[in-house]
This record gives sequence, C-alpha cells and structure tokens, in this order.
Amino acid sequence: MEARVENFNGIFVVNLIGQMDFESADSLKQRCLKNFADQAIIFNLQKLNFVGSSGITPFLELLTELSKVAGSRFKICSVGNEFLRLFEVGAVDGIEIYRDVNEAQRAFTSPDVQAMARLKPFGLKLTIE
Repeated sequence: MEARVENFNGIFVVNLIGQMDFESADSLKQRCLKNFADQAIIFNLQKLNFVGSSGITPFLELLTELSKVAGSRFKICSVGNEFLRLFEVGAVDGIEIYRDVNEAQRAFTSPDVQAMARLKPFGLKLTIE
C-alpha cells in the first residue's frame, strides 16, 4: 500500500492506494500517530482496492488511538462497500464517513455537514452514491 499525504490549509489528506495488509497498515499506524495525532486528518480510501483481514486490525487500532488523543480529529472518505461493512462491525466510536474529500474538508468547518455523516458503530445505515 502507498500513502500519499497532501496538506490543504492545515487539513492533511492521506490518500491510501493499493492493497492494505498487516505490514503496511501497521507502518501507517505508527507514522500517523507520530506525525498527525494532533492534526485535522482525512483518510481517503478511494484508491484502496483490497484490505486483508490482518490489515484492518492495525487500521482500526489507528482510528481508535486517534479518537482517544485530545484534540485529534479525523474523517474518512470515498469508502467502498466492502470496507464500509468492516466499519459496521468495528469497535471505533464516532467514525465520520463522507462521500469525497471535498465533503470531508467542509465537515471540519460546517457543523451541518458533520452532523449528517456521524456514524454509530452498530446499526450503521449510510448510502454512498
């Protein structure tokens, strides 16, 4: 997996590309916790085409750690249906999933957009067009 980071006015977009396995997800976890724990961050999954069962655990651990860090803010966008199902059964509370990067960026400044996409870990109902 490749992770390309872009900075849009203080909001870091991490574009995940390719296949996520344990090694790449664990490396992503360590780097994000070191560099972005106190930053606004968006994980763009648009070009993530495969997630191994061992790769989802470190990624969910990363999201859990980010949610625990004071001041940490993160959002996820462009999630495929198979990956969305993994979030449905995940243990991370308050995951916000958006249709695309632009919508996720707007959610950092607009409470109306943010409230629309806040997800519950169980009973998730979300339609991505």
